[in-house]
Amino acid sequence: MILRGHVLSMVLYAFFVAVVLAFLRRKDKAARLRYGLFLFLIMAGGAILLGWLMYLFTL
Repeated sequence: MILRGHVLSMVLYAFFVAVVLAFLRRKDKAARLRYGLFLFLIMAGGAILLGWLMYLFTL
């Protein structure tokens, strides 16, 4: 599947990495959910923030 936008690719990648790491690192279901959501938000939000910072240098 070829995605047209980099943002959607990045969000999908962050989602799948967060799911895998949550299953590997946490034992109970509630901890997995919290940890996975935390990782997803950090990875997706950090990448979007870094993208905007890099965009400022192109102006």
